[in-house]
Amino acid sequence: DSDDRTPPQPAMARDLYEVLGAERDASPEQLKKAYRKMAVKHHPDKNPDDREAAEARFKEIAEAFNILSDPEKRQIYDRFGMAGLEAGSGSGGGGDSGGTGFATVDPHELFAQFFQGFGQGGAFGARFMGGNPFGDFVHPRSFPNSRGGAGARNHFGRVLPRVVKIELVCSLEELFTGTTKRMKVRRRNLSSESESSRPSSTVLEIHIKPGWKANTRITFRGAGDEVAPGEFQDVMFVLTEKKHERFTREGSNLWTRHKVSLKEALTGFHFEFKHLDGSNVSVDVDHVVRPGSRKVIAGRGMPSSKRPNQCGDLVVEFEVDFPERLDDNQKQALRATL
Repeated sequence: DSDDRTPPQPAMARDLYEVLGAERDASPEQLKKAYRKMAVKHHPDKNPDDREAAEARFKEIAEAFNILSDPEKRQIYDRFGMAGLEAGSGSGGGGDSGGTGFATVDPHELFAQFFQGFGQGGAFGARFMGGNPFGDFVHPRSFPNSRGGAGARNHFGRVLPRVVKIELVCSLEELFTGTTKRMKVRRRNLSSESESSRPSSTVLEIHIKPGWKANTRITFRGAGDEVAPGEFQDVMFVLTEKKHERFTREGSNLWTRHKVSLKEALTGFHFEFKHLDGSNVSVDVDHVVRPGSRKVIAGRGMPSSKRPNQCGDLVVEFEVDFPERLDDNQKQALRATL
C-alpha cells in the first residue's frame, strides 16, 4: 500500500548562520553575541501575543547555536550541511533528535546557562540563587543611586537582583578551626570600558573565622555581573553547615552520643574520641549512668567568633545498650548484688 502522508520536514530547514544572523566566518565570540541578540529578541516571554511562533523560533535559534558553537559539528555543517550531520550521527545513540539526526538541546536550559553569570554546578559547584538572563537589556535609569536598592527592572518587567547569592558549604571542622576558601568567579561585562578594565573572572578569598554559624553572609561589592554600564552586582556567599557524622551543633555547644553496655553503665567506664581539631578528648565516668544522662565538658564546644578565647561546652549524651536476655545465673547474681 502506498503512504500518501506528507513526510516530516527537517527541524532545521534554514541556513544556520541565517538563523543566528551571523556571517559564515563569524568567530566564536561573534556567534555568542549573535545568539544573545536573537535569543532575547525571540524569547517567548518577550512575545506574549504570538508565543507559539516565538517558541518555535526560540528553539530554532538554540539548535543553530548548539551546532555552530561546537567546532566539530560546525566543520561538518560548513562542508556538508545538515545532511552531513544527519549521516554522521548514524542510527544509534540516545536522546531526542528532533528530526535532525542528533540530540537536540533544551532551548530554555541553554538560555539560562548562557545568560547567568554563575550556573548551578558551574564555577562554584554549588547551588546558584539569583540570576540576570536579560542583562543586556537593562535600562540604566531604572537603577537607584544607592547600592542598597532592591534591583533594576528590565524590558520584560522582571526585577534583576542587586545581589547574587551563592551557597557556601563548610564542614564543622572548618567552622571550628577557621579556614580560607578561594572561589573563582566568572562574570559578564557589558561595556567595552569594563571589559578592558575588569577581568571576566576573578578569585575571591573568603576568610572563615572560627565559630561562624550557618547563614553567616559574606558580601563582595561589585564582584558580579555588570547589569548596566558601570553598575555591578554584589556577590554574597551564604554559609551552610555540612552535617557531621559524630557532632551536632546547638549555638556554641557541641553534642555527641556515646553508647555503653549495661555493665559499664553500672560500674563506670573510660573512653576517648577525636575532637574537630584532631585533639583527643578523654572521658572518665565513675558513677551509674542512666539512659539519656549527660556529661558536660566545659569549654570544649565551638569557639565564639565575637568573643576570642571563649568557647561553648561539649555535651556527651549516653545510650545504654541493654542485653536482649539474661540466663538464670546472671539474674541471680544481679539480685544478690542489687
